[in-house]
Amino acid sequence: MDRYLVISSDGHAGLPPERYRDYVDRQYRDEFDRQLAAAIAERAAAENSFLISEFNTKWRAENADGLDGAWDSAIRNKVMDADGVTAEVLFTDGITENNSPPFGADLGMRPFDANPELQWAGARAFNRWLSEFCQGEPVRRLGMGLCPALWDVETNVKEILWAKENGLKGMQLSHIVEGYDNYNHPKYNPMWAALEETGMVVNFHSGASQPYDQTLPGWVGIYCVEYPFWLSRPLIAMIFGGVFDRFPKLKVAVTEVGGDFWWPSLMQLMDFRAKVKKGSAKMGDHSAKLKLTPTEYIRRNVWIGSSAQMDDQNYEDYHKIGIDRVMWGTDYPHPEGTWPNTDEQMHGALDGLNESDLEKVLGLNAVECFDLDIEALNKIAARIGPLKSQFKQAA
Repeated sequence: MDRYLVISSDGHAGLPPERYRDYVDRQYRDEFDRQLAAAIAERAAAENSFLISEFNTKWRAENADGLDGAWDSAIRNKVMDADGVTAEVLFTDGITENNSPPFGADLGMRPFDANPELQWAGARAFNRWLSEFCQGEPVRRLGMGLCPALWDVETNVKEILWAKENGLKGMQLSHIVEGYDNYNHPKYNPMWAALEETGMVVNFHSGASQPYDQTLPGWVGIYCVEYPFWLSRPLIAMIFGGVFDRFPKLKVAVTEVGGDFWWPSLMQLMDFRAKVKKGSAKMGDHSAKLKLTPTEYIRRNVWIGSSAQMDDQNYEDYHKIGIDRVMWGTDYPHPEGTWPNTDEQMHGALDGLNESDLEKVLGLNAVECFDLDIEALNKIAARIGPLKSQFKQAA
């Protein structure tokens, strides 16, 4: 085939807030009605404090025709075809803050001040809609169901099984766990077992953090530097907690990692600490039960969703992570992503890789991670995929 198979590791979808009502369990619809106006106002206030309104307004006006692809299937297919994207992994929060599910079941799934029962009601509403949306294009849409995992493991397992039966490909778990049991806790073993047995991928997506005092100077810069660290914490807990020894076939993806350049350093740090050098020997042999090094677990069980890349991202970092672990992504329809300039940004990030590496990063790694039908995908890629001849490839 003279075209690349492109599978975006990071896409977002979701309904306008008021349209989730039909997907909320009936017993929660009165509460949905009571909270809707306040939730919309709260998101608008958050947008004003976090985003530059002039940029946001201008960007949306310039790209209005494509933004409805967050929930409109025909528009989304048109955008994906134009971008050369055959399939995509789908998370919640389509147009960032304007398509979040109700009751705090958004991309961050923060536990702070959340009502567990209601947050689960919001998650189930999104999962029902996402299942419908993905089943309309089962080859092209790889849905990540929401799983507010901190509250109740039995509920987690039930939702994982439901999601599998209803066409979803994985579950996004909360990555902010402060105040609750981290993922090295053995209570989560039934959840890991269900995910491993069903082949559902665990996915952590960046965005959420600890709360910041937005009245203080520099808080946005502090957040932008720190948010990748919050995203890495669950994986660190899983590695040192022996999760991948107990569940060796468990698959984990970590998406929009804040620039791939720092992951080799994180891997090096984990490997260093796992060896129990002089600097940590006084704390005992805290890694004696690990069968592999942290880097070996990552290269066996973990994939990196590479989206919203740094302007000066160096693809050499992909080799340091492991070229078969990196999955390129567009982050459509978020403004920090590649759309509507995907072709240009794809070349800027990937020109210089050889053909084999490009095939892996653009699509084949995702095929392995999500256990996809490559024959069905290639039929679409042969029609819309970017031409291999357009890339500046290494020998």
